[in-house]
Amino acid sequence: MSGLRPNTDQRLDHLDVLRGFALLGILMVNFQWFSRPVQAIVTGADPGLHGADLAVDLGVSVLFEGKFYAIFSMLFGAGFALLAQRAGDAGTGFTGLYLRRILVLAAFGLAHIALAWSGDILFVYALLALLMVLLFPRTPTPRLWKWAIVFIALPSLVMALLTGLVWLAQFNPEAAAGMQAQFAEQGRQQAATLAAAEETHREGGFGEVMRQRFADLRFMLGMAPFWLPSILGFFLLGRWLLASGRLGDPAAHAAWLRRWQAIGLGLGLPLSALGAWQIHGLDLDVPTPALVPAQLMFASGAALLALGYLTTVVRSARALGWLAPVGRMALTNYLLQSTVWSLVFNGYGLGLWGEVPRAWHPLLALGFFALQVPLSHWWMARFRFGPAEWLWRSLTYLSPQPMRR
Repeated sequence: MSGLRPNTDQRLDHLDVLRGFALLGILMVNFQWFSRPVQAIVTGADPGLHGADLAVDLGVSVLFEGKFYAIFSMLFGAGFALLAQRAGDAGTGFTGLYLRRILVLAAFGLAHIALAWSGDILFVYALLALLMVLLFPRTPTPRLWKWAIVFIALPSLVMALLTGLVWLAQFNPEAAAGMQAQFAEQGRQQAATLAAAEETHREGGFGEVMRQRFADLRFMLGMAPFWLPSILGFFLLGRWLLASGRLGDPAAHAAWLRRWQAIGLGLGLPLSALGAWQIHGLDLDVPTPALVPAQLMFASGAALLALGYLTTVVRSARALGWLAPVGRMALTNYLLQSTVWSLVFNGYGLGLWGEVPRAWHPLLALGFFALQVPLSHWWMARFRFGPAEWLWRSLTYLSPQPMRR
């Protein structure tokens, strides 16, 4: 496919290109979690990695981790703004339709967790979209980016506060001893939970793995203060980017895009690299003075690099037009990724859990994505929507949507 197709159905084609690009980054990050329990997210990097495996793990952390969920979250927020804008232009209702839309998305997410993978983001997106509708239904555009910064920074602030409390406790020997004992017991419980999850995924049948996935979901929601606020922040940032015209009309904001491409790539990459290097080997669940600056550096670098990637892709959208069909059926492709690889790694499938070296992960991810590109081109040449997109749209509008072109 050369260039972008004519915009005949009110789609912003550069956003489809951006979704396709983000989908590759999401797969690169998610790949290790297809064969590693999500509880390990708080224990940091696998201590057994060395050589090429360690180099790949650090490379994925620097270039991909934290950047692509941010891009997808900005796109989700931009989608909210675009739908609201079009509903306003047409004089039709928006809130009821959007609530049905996110209710269906929540159902998709729960089914995804049950049938494929506990690292699902759809259910979380639906919950946070509801919160966004409740808290920021008609927030003026100039305020959106300010609220975005608050929520993006909130997890780092929470970690800094906890670290401060731990530091203050050292002045009370009894409190310090109690806190250290609590951290030690927490570590033992985490190790036992992690080992049990490993065993279930490696050896368990489908029903056992399904139960484990919902236990994983409870664990992830229990960590909500450390990651959910930033997603809401990126939603709001995406709304601002669209409502302010920066994503809606890139040609009119070319200078802004160039400036933030330079800032995002120029500052985001070194900050992300320094943060990843400092975080490596740390227990992410224990607030320490070493963790706070490393996490702040990494989170800042991730946000800036996400903006750098976003502006680069938007400015290069015509050359990257071959990604547009992938992005037009991003939901289908996202679900396909986790469904296929859950069958490869889990015990009820091929049972390769923990057996594929970390160094192979990017190659397998790239190879799989390379298959999704022509598949998406073939499908979108014949149909208006991806299968999952068609179902989502039909349930949202409460009637079957036209499918064939």
